[in-house]
Amino acid sequence: MVTNFSSPIKGANSGSCQRLADYLEKENNQLAPHQREDFFSAHNDKVSGLDVVASIDQNGAAQGLKSGQDRFYTFTIDPSQKELAHIGNDPEKLREFTRGVMENYAHNFGKGIESTDLVWFAKIEYSRSYSHEDKAVQEGTAQKGQPKEGDQTHVHVIVSRFKEREMEQQRSMSLSPLTNHRQAGGAIGNGFDRVNFIQANERSFDQQFGYKRELTETFAHAKAIHSEHQPDRLAAREQQIKDQIQQNRPHTQERTIQHEQSNNSSNSLSL
Repeated sequence: MVTNFSSPIKGANSGSCQRLADYLEKENNQLAPHQREDFFSAHNDKVSGLDVVASIDQNGAAQGLKSGQDRFYTFTIDPSQKELAHIGNDPEKLREFTRGVMENYAHNFGKGIESTDLVWFAKIEYSRSYSHEDKAVQEGTAQKGQPKEGDQTHVHVIVSRFKEREMEQQRSMSLSPLTNHRQAGGAIGNGFDRVNFIQANERSFDQQFGYKRELTETFAHAKAIHSEHQPDRLAAREQQIKDQIQQNRPHTQERTIQHEQSNNSSNSLSL
């Protein structure tokens, strides 16, 4: 489970979200009307792109931002193919999970707000293509624009920087997921702890769908593997080896039992 704070439209968060909304309609542009995937929100499964743009842009207007400051944020929720298989790649389950992710998002600011206090919308996409940043393209085993193999279902989220206004033209609370204010010792004093958010989303998926997450599937393990701190890398690698041994052990025991049963059968026949 990856939660990635990056935008497919670079440098566009300080103005209207129109370009981003248009980009997220790219799959729909190739489908018949009855096959198209709508945006959704906290309480609505069908929201038009026009309503998304109007809601996000209006909530970010006249909020006292300086030129170039972000008016909205976007991130993706990227389940692994194993996680998608566990839920049967069910879009309804992904919508409900996304609503839980947005509760985690709201709570992570530590300001006593809920997802319904935010202005946010999300959209499920079912395919991905290779880009110049992919290792396969760089190594020449895939071409830019080539569809990626297997289930590639993921969710794009657009969320206003500001809490939903209670009255028109009233300024509301600013909420940036890119702001961390760390206290001595590295703890987040206030702001948004992205590591905590990612791990909360892992726990939510596991609890909501009864998913048994292996250590190697966790963000903590991935972070340790890529850590510059050698003891963290060694500990993660050691745990990975232990998990592999544990997974292979039932098969080894099964083969041993089958071998013993075969020997016993042979001994009985010889008697």
